[in-house]
Amino acid sequence: MGTILTSYGDAGYDHEGYPAQILDDGSTTAIHSDQTRARMVGLVIAACSCGWTGTTRYATTAAIDVDAEKLAMQEWEHEHARPVLIRDQGAKWDQLRMMLQLLGTAHRDRLTDAAPRGLTVHADRDPRYQLDTTLSLLSRATELAHELRDIAEADSAVTSSPMTDQRRRDERQC
Repeated sequence: MGTILTSYGDAGYDHEGYPAQILDDGSTTAIHSDQTRARMVGLVIAACSCGWTGTTRYATTAAIDVDAEKLAMQEWEHEHARPVLIRDQGAKWDQLRMMLQLLGTAHRDRLTDAAPRGLTVHADRDPRYQLDTTLSLLSRATELAHELRDIAEADSAVTSSPMTDQRRRDERQC
């Protein structure tokens, strides 16, 4: 069982990190069994379910070396998982901004020929089509906003303290 950074929402599940033992043929395994233990060469490397592996080999002093595994997991988190998940989160923000700009521009131009591609609607077109298109974009934008809010809440829960939690409650009451 590896580690998942759940504060990044569902995307975190695509990057489960684990310390992998290096075997005598250069392959890696996360399985400790009689067959693999005999082939372990005393080195651990950071690994991820997406296929990424770290660059540093950490020497072990036992079949399960907590210190070496901790170092490997720190490398996975700081060199791979967090940077990838932060980039993915940024892409979601960009997508949300684009959708909201598209909606704003379309409504500014009143869904006429001046509207952006994909929302161009002629005056004689059924207004239900215009509303369906708008609702579809709003629905996806709402989903993205909820997902980003959930990520932000999970992230703040990890870094919160009783004092900051009280300050947040006080701010909401104002």
